Amino acid sequence: MYEKLVENYVKNLTKNDIYMFATSNNIILNDKEFDYVFNTIKYNYKFFLGNDYMLIFNEAKNFLRKENYDKILSLYLSYREKYQDFFK
Repeated sequence: MYEKLVENYVKNLTKNDIYMFATSNNIILNDKEFDYVFNTIKYNYKFFLGNDYMLIFNEAKNFLRKENYDKILSLYLSYREKYQDFFK
């Protein structure tokens, strides 16, 4: 049930949504990082819902500056804990 809710949300997610969320969390992405984050969320969101999420984060080290990587991982883990019912 939750997976369908997330799927519908991600389907309607815009670049502006990502930009606003990132900046509101003090994450300033350059164009390359922004494109990587947007595409990863749009096309690989199911990894974030399962137990293999570190596969995405290990890859992200190659595309994100360390400061942004650390902020995004920390933010993800806090949301994962807060909304654990959404995750498998």
